[in-house]
Amino acid sequence: MEIDAVRRYGDGLAVLSATRRGVPALDGVRAALPAATARPVRLVVVDTACGSAAGDGDVLRLAEDVGRAAALNRAVAGLEPSVGWVVLTDPGVRWRPGAIDALLDAAARHPRAGLLGPRLYAADAAVASGGALPGVLAAARGRIPHAVVSGPTGWLSTAAALVRRTAWDSVDGLDGRYLGGPGEIGDVDLGDRLAAAGWLVVAVPGAGAEVEPGDTFECGHGILEAHAAGLHRYVRDRASGPVRALAALAGRRRP
Repeated sequence: MEIDAVRRYGDGLAVLSATRRGVPALDGVRAALPAATARPVRLVVVDTACGSAAGDGDVLRLAEDVGRAAALNRAVAGLEPSVGWVVLTDPGVRWRPGAIDALLDAAARHPRAGLLGPRLYAADAAVASGGALPGVLAAARGRIPHAVVSGPTGWLSTAAALVRRTAWDSVDGLDGRYLGGPGEIGDVDLGDRLAAAGWLVVAVPGAGAEVEPGDTFECGHGILEAHAAGLHRYVRDRASGPVRALAALAGRRRP
């Protein structure tokens, strides 16, 4: 039986961001929110080990560096049941006016949309924000499609995205074993698992957000595996024995 996220959680909206650079890094995000949505919104900052957590707003302080994915998972799990919509935003993102409301409007038009993302811009030029899901052999060779996408697609960067909380719960959120940066194999993994659970991933070109080139989730990743190892994990989780062998061979031959 289909369970509507609004009925299960209410219609509340929360914005989550994870940082290792302290709460002041979120000043730009906070300043852009009143223009990005007319709805009441709660901003929650997840501050991991090497940031200095000081400033206004809700701050979730983690005593250890668990990585971006696990940090965001913890923050979503801690939200009150009235919150049915969650905006993920990285510290370097600047939401354009009306962008979050445009994502919410698109979610209303696509009741099976579990993840929706804006068009991303750098220096006013549109940049790749997602793409089709790669085949197993393509993933083994590191060939992940990146494009300026529109409408239903395979995966989207979680640097700036809206998630339906029911959809997030149905796949247990981001996989904390993957490298934490947005646009990495962890985002591809999320898109693939959402599709397998019957949800859509939808790019909304009418919503826009500015990103800072090279902005990353800084400091050491500790227990997190390297990007190449993440690709191999993605393949292992999806491939049969013979296909794994072919993928391993393709990986060794990757230029």
